Amino acid sequence: MAFTLTEKLDSLYTSTWQLMRKEAVDNIFQATPFWFWITTKDRRRTESGGRWIGIPVEYGKNETVTSLSKGDSVSTQDTDPMTTAQYEWKYVAGTIVRYYTDDQQNKGKAQIMSMAKAKFKNLENSIIDKMEGDLFGTGTGKNVNGLGNIVTDNGQGSLGGIDGDTHDWWRNKFYDMTGEDVSVNLLIRMRTLFNDASKGNDTPDIIVTDQSSYELYEDEVLEQKQIVNKELGDAMFENVLFKGRPLIWSPSCTTGKMFFLNTRYLEWVADENVNFEMTDWKPAQNNLDRVAQVVVAGNLVCSARLRQGVLLGIDQQ
Repeated sequence: MAFTLTEKLDSLYTSTWQLMRKEAVDNIFQATPFWFWITTKDRRRTESGGRWIGIPVEYGKNETVTSLSKGDSVSTQDTDPMTTAQYEWKYVAGTIVRYYTDDQQNKGKAQIMSMAKAKFKNLENSIIDKMEGDLFGTGTGKNVNGLGNIVTDNGQGSLGGIDGDTHDWWRNKFYDMTGEDVSVNLLIRMRTLFNDASKGNDTPDIIVTDQSSYELYEDEVLEQKQIVNKELGDAMFENVLFKGRPLIWSPSCTTGKMFFLNTRYLEWVADENVNFEMTDWKPAQNNLDRVAQVVVAGNLVCSARLRQGVLLGIDQQ
């Protein structure tokens, strides 16, 4: 009888996660304005397996393009202005524990589903905290890539197996405002960095900063009409505009930094078979309890660092 009950509870918990999964994943990627922006701009996709995530990177021009007149020929020499950035799969997982005594005491279907939803909701919130923190981290070790190593303070560093110290086309834009008067220079430096990270109409489409820097910018434009991005505003994310682009803040962003991001070249890539999937239930070690994990394999990838920028050293006084 105990074995039958265990199987029944395994099935109920698993089916509960399957019902909750889409909403939970949506909540995870809409918990911060930056994740929300990538999601709504279709910069979230899946791939199927592989040893690494390969992202095509364009670093040069087709040198056969030329002006010509009647009778002139066009070079048929092959040019290869592309390479591939290789990103590791990174893994994020969390465990659900079911205690034998809880299973024994909560046999009613309604009780079981209520407990399952509570445990999964707690796991969902924990994954949100983890991924939001990683979003602004440096991608070291087992952590997913973050803005700290995609958009570096000196524009250089290795990313996707390509060395920005060696290849200047694989360097982001940056400017250090340390020691500068914010009231005099903030808007000037923002404008210059925005333009530096742009090429024609291919410009940063969102700016992400910390709360203090966000409020400093608000103070600078206080006398202007406050216009917000409707898409973010409808999702209840506070934002203002700079050169028509939404400027938002995150509690996880490093103080004194402002990221100018072109999300045309930023993606969250997940394995379609390991995308917030739940493992089988397993006996916990040396006791009667049971455990399962919810796991995702993915990474935040970039295909053009040259179109990203960071303003740092923003004085908080």
